[in-house]
Amino acid sequence: MSLPKLTLADLARSGHITRWHSVRTSRDQTLAEHHYMVTRISNRLAKDIFGSELNDSGLLQIMEYASLHDTPELLMGDLPSPLKRHIEQISGTNPIEAIEREIAPWLFEMKEEIQQQHPEYLAIVKLADLIDALLFIEHEGIGSHAEKVTKGLHEQFQGKVAEVGRDYPNYSWKIATQLLGELLQNEEQGAIAFENRMLK
Repeated sequence: MSLPKLTLADLARSGHITRWHSVRTSRDQTLAEHHYMVTRISNRLAKDIFGSELNDSGLLQIMEYASLHDTPELLMGDLPSPLKRHIEQISGTNPIEAIEREIAPWLFEMKEEIQQQHPEYLAIVKLADLIDALLFIEHEGIGSHAEKVTKGLHEQFQGKVAEVGRDYPNYSWKIATQLLGELLQNEEQGAIAFENRMLK
């Protein structure tokens, strides 16, 4: 029996599908909010890291994938990473990815096309994904479990920066670390960047 495919009507529900089910937070983050943030962060990272090498077509490809990258969560929810790893260890394969591929084949086609042509674009989206996760959980997370998740996300982020630096050494990936620091500092100050400049 094949699973139903995600449709445009399903995408319209992303404004009330929530994330972070396994972490206590002061508010819910919706899938739509996450997709928006990852898209905007990806845009900034791509322009800053790739510079003049990035054309409009490449930027559009990055932003389209970023705006849809977690779409399977519409049907499956935001499965915690430890659960995904545990399932993979038990089965020896990745059944979660197989299900996601069946319900959103167009997303995997998009990802595979990028992987073949410009795999560094996927690195941009993954870094943006981790930056958004850190921004949200650092600001909205509550309790010791949220602190442990935050620590783990920082380790993942630094590991990813190191990995892409090895894989694509002709780009300055430290820009991602600088952007994360800039955004976290702004969160700590409790005001948007425009307000901060006006107050000086």
